[in-house]
Amino acid sequence: MAFRELIDDLLAILRTGEHDVSWTRFRSTAEVVSELEQLRERIDEDEARERLKLLCLPTGAIEEIAVSSGWASTWVHLVNSKYRADFA
Repeated sequence: MAFRELIDDLLAILRTGEHDVSWTRFRSTAEVVSELEQLRERIDEDEARERLKLLCLPTGAIEEIAVSSGWASTWVHLVNSKYRADFA
């Protein structure tokens, strides 16, 4: 599973600046980054992998941030090609 690598890719994008989190439960990009960092530390646990999957579902928080922040095509590429097997 490449969940760590997915988190690393997401963190690289999110750390570029502020992103629109208004369609999510998060109050800021820093809050999203913090949650992803915590999940990365615990990614060997089933609970952490399931939480990451929930964040990455269609209309999940990560997709909402990607779409409203202008990196939807990057997001689609990540989940449909690079990490598709991890979400099967």
